Amino acid sequence: MLSTISKTFSRPKGWLGSIAGFIMANENKALNQWAIQHLDLSDGENILEIGYGPGYSIKHMLKHYEDLHIDGLDASSTMQEQAKSRVNKRSKDKQVRLYVGKIEKTRLPGEQYDKVLPVNNFTIWDDPKTGLLNLYHTLKPGGKLVIVMQPREKGADASRTKEMGDTILNDLQFAGFDHFSVEYEEIRPTLAVCVTAKKPRSE
Repeated sequence: MLSTISKTFSRPKGWLGSIAGFIMANENKALNQWAIQHLDLSDGENILEIGYGPGYSIKHMLKHYEDLHIDGLDASSTMQEQAKSRVNKRSKDKQVRLYVGKIEKTRLPGEQYDKVLPVNNFTIWDDPKTGLLNLYHTLKPGGKLVIVMQPREKGADASRTKEMGDTILNDLQFAGFDHFSVEYEEIRPTLAVCVTAKKPRSE
């Protein structure tokens, strides 16, 4: 039973996935808002969200920045349906495009995005280093990546959060990013970490 619940939240599917989406939208509001603050958004930018879930972050960004262009990639078609229903009323025609796929296997366009945001899904990527190399490829030179994680497994605590931060930082260095920043914030139920990095302007 516990494994079924865990799988439902990591890869939402069917009616259980729909319920998981509503739960995630409510539980992750503060986490998503904290993550978005670190993007330093400006109107006219191209944004990519990895693991958009039920679409809360996209809706929140559009509420404050009307001229963003946002693409999303999520492994769950159930989440795509929920996110579309959440953001369609607020977005302009073709302003938001939501795709289904895994970050490690999806071919992303080169130097397309100004900012990229994954919230609370980095640790469930099949191959985080390959995923980060893909994000490096798709970011514009000088583009910013913001990764936020908060452990939710049984026994999760501040030490686990700091382990996550160290792992993310090491993987970002492997992928070629620079200008790193690591911040921690107490957000219920436990400590969260935000790791930011940039793609160098010249290689």
